[in-house]
Amino acid sequence: MKRKRYDGTAAVTSLLLLFALLVIVGCGGSSSNTTSTGTTTTTTQATTTGDMNIASYAVSVAASASSYNAEDVISNTSFDTVVTINFTANTAQLASGAAQAITTDGVTLLTANGKTLTIAKTTNGITVTSAVDAKVRYNLSGKLGGTLTVASAVVYQLYLDGVTISPTAGPALDLESTQKVFIVTAAGSTNTLSDASTRSMTMKAALYGKGAMIFSGNGTLNVAGSYKHAVFSNDYIRVQGGTLNVTVSAKDAIRSVNGFIFDDGVLTVSATGTTTGDESKGIKVEGSETTGIGKGYIVINGGYITVTSVGKAISAGWDIDEDATTTTSDDPSPYVVINNGVIVITTTGTPYEYVSNGTTVSCSPEGIEAKTALTINSGYLLVNTTDDALNAGKAITINGGYLYTASSANDAIDSNGTLTITGGVIVAIGASVPEGAFDCDQNTFTITGGTFVGIGGATSTPTTSTCKQNAVILGSGTKDTTLAVKASNGAVVFAFTAPQAYTTMLLSSPSISTGTTYSVYTGGAATADKYFKGLYLDNLGYSGGTAGSSFTVSSCLTNLGSGGSRF
Repeated sequence: MKRKRYDGTAAVTSLLLLFALLVIVGCGGSSSNTTSTGTTTTTTQATTTGDMNIASYAVSVAASASSYNAEDVISNTSFDTVVTINFTANTAQLASGAAQAITTDGVTLLTANGKTLTIAKTTNGITVTSAVDAKVRYNLSGKLGGTLTVASAVVYQLYLDGVTISPTAGPALDLESTQKVFIVTAAGSTNTLSDASTRSMTMKAALYGKGAMIFSGNGTLNVAGSYKHAVFSNDYIRVQGGTLNVTVSAKDAIRSVNGFIFDDGVLTVSATGTTTGDESKGIKVEGSETTGIGKGYIVINGGYITVTSVGKAISAGWDIDEDATTTTSDDPSPYVVINNGVIVITTTGTPYEYVSNGTTVSCSPEGIEAKTALTINSGYLLVNTTDDALNAGKAITINGGYLYTASSANDAIDSNGTLTITGGVIVAIGASVPEGAFDCDQNTFTITGGTFVGIGGATSTPTTSTCKQNAVILGSGTKDTTLAVKASNGAVVFAFTAPQAYTTMLLSSPSISTGTTYSVYTGGAATADKYFKGLYLDNLGYSGGTAGSSFTVSSCLTNLGSGGSRF
């Protein structure tokens, strides 16, 4: 069966695209040309030295990803009934009926087979209860100074068209049904949901739901959480389009149990809570043995994501201490897969860990964390963290994309299991000794493709028995110095300007050939068709500089370092 394309995948509106590109500047100065036709915008960037075209990495590949689910595509769902609720006017009506005032006695809008759809005013706001089998679309507009509670027997849609909900006793939305909800923003609309920081309704988010949440549309949704989380689902969360701005000053910005899937759109997250031992995370999936067996994952298929958080920015995990039986058949599967997307991450917390009254208290402000495997197939990632920029419990695999990963206090890329690089462009910046750019302990480190450089205090050593592309380990270097590797015939195969001093450098390029003699130059000036965070790419040139070490490549690993390899 032919799969349908997700709404919003074909194009990003000019405002959203320009906003995202402005946020993501980080490859040197760039110029762009933007042309618009209707609602479709095409943005091109110059390809001169220092410029990168990143728009292609935002194009959604959701329709071809393994996470595709036709039932999550709103165009595949027909809604039998439309109910319009105007909060400002305090009225509700069917599409074919007159507006009725919402009272404490309740308004019954629909009755079918002895089941009803009612809307009632309550002490804390407005409650919608639908026991009918019909799928209902609720068109919402206006201002509500309370909580909208919804209970539905079947899948339903909340269509937000200029909604502001600001309760005093609880969450903005309390979605009590375990049924899936489609949350859609009307084109051009701005919608705002906030919650009460102290309250009698204890649902743990500003937007709280027991079922799966699917976000889409062409408008803007702002969600602000001050009690616990900003957005919480006891199932999974999926974003397929629109602009979603999420802020939290308490716990996590976006939290779910079974999964988080980002297909398309613009997501901006700010998580500022600083409670010791519970610092705010950006996007957190916490798997559960009871409700999410084999789930607990994160998948990113395209679009723009910007996360600034005190704690972890994007994390899929679970607490193994909760495993009462120690079997694995009922465990969640906390993996992360990035198929495409433009992702900008900054963490601000200071890493720490200590034991208080027998309990470990810690903060690990990592960029992207998977308790099992982290796989990056494509994308454009800028990750600046105070702890590990990338971390995985079992394996990290990088197959493509552009990755800048920098940690000020730990490793840039840290796998507690294997590390495999088959493609892509990577600049990895680790902290000083004993931290480094690449860390996979004593496990297998395989290189079969890609162009990358890593600097820091140390590095894991590539495994020569599994590598198919040559790599070189060099010794220390100084900040702002450009280093180049030139073949005996004068061809430049590698050039990089280091943003900081380092003890060890690990580099690899498909241009480095076995049997060829190379020399290392420092202090000169490099040129190239592309430039990514200090790394020069395509049609390299280098002038001046001082020649240093020379080496002839005789195996997959040439180690000219001075003790920097330790992992």
